[in-house]
Amino acid sequence: MEKGNQQPEMPKQEPVPMREQAKQGGRCCGGCCDYRRAVIVLCIISLIFTIIGLVNPALNRAFQSEAYPELEQIVNDHNTSLLAIGIVHIIMTVVALVGAIIFNFFMVALYVLWSILNLIISIVLQHQMFEELLDWVETQTDDEAWSTNNQDELETAFNTYMIVNYVLTAIFTLLWVYPSVFLSVEIKKGIMTKETYPREEMSCCCVGNRN
Repeated sequence: MEKGNQQPEMPKQEPVPMREQAKQGGRCCGGCCDYRRAVIVLCIISLIFTIIGLVNPALNRAFQSEAYPELEQIVNDHNTSLLAIGIVHIIMTVVALVGAIIFNFFMVALYVLWSILNLIISIVLQHQMFEELLDWVETQTDDEAWSTNNQDELETAFNTYMIVNYVLTAIFTLLWVYPSVFLSVEIKKGIMTKETYPREEMSCCCVGNRN
């Protein structure tokens, strides 16, 4: 090949630093922060409130236990179940927290599955407790003063309360766990990794605005 026909070599382009690249992942809560940061913050908040709920002795003495031993037994049984669930929830929350820190898909996804299971278990336990409370109220009421209408009205009130409680609990759970869902998806797709986090990192108050 003749020397005059040689093409000049193009200068090599330096790779764009990860922090200067456009963000590819989503933004949590309308642009508040990235999903990893959201999961870490929510896990810490969840741990604090769960531990407070487990160690607060005032919740176990809202009535005179000596006067109502059967009621005390119902509440104690329910509290035992809540204690077991609370311990498991603390463990799973720590797993999710560590998973978010080290970008582990399985640890974060496991927390999502637990949140759904925890919602189902909580609804079942609450339903059982209210059924037991209704039975207890019926046994403690004088037959002459307590009619079938009174029982029906009480059951209707309880059922209405429980339905509202179930709906609100489900909505809250979905809102609480949705950052973990999207974080696990981004980790699985390789969007959110240790190497790409400088590109994905964002916060409305702690990190500079990103495009």
